[in-house]
Amino acid sequence: MKIDLMQLEFIDKNLRTIVQEVENHFKVEFTITSLYRIDGGGVHNCLPLRGIDCRCKSDGFGMLVVHYVINNWCYDSRRPRKVCCIYHNAGNGYHLHFQTCSNTRRI
Repeated sequence: MKIDLMQLEFIDKNLRTIVQEVENHFKVEFTITSLYRIDGGGVHNCLPLRGIDCRCKSDGFGMLVVHYVINNWCYDSRRPRKVCCIYHNAGNGYHLHFQTCSNTRRI
């Protein structure tokens, strides 16, 4: 299934932009594995939605994406340890986790 992410207005605009930019820059099309979680917490459990997980089976590519996003987006200048993209395994396999907050800005 394909979907135009930019039309999903329940997703934070910066989050949609980040994921779209990454797809365009690397000429890939992601498979989203998680969006809104009814019983979850954090960025996957708020509106506008501030978290998207995408399938990624390559450590090298995952780290390229992370560095690209970190070099172009600041999650929150008051919380410098937080970033807009991480590549990790939260228990169900490695994936790219994109996230934003109300203070997220392009660098």
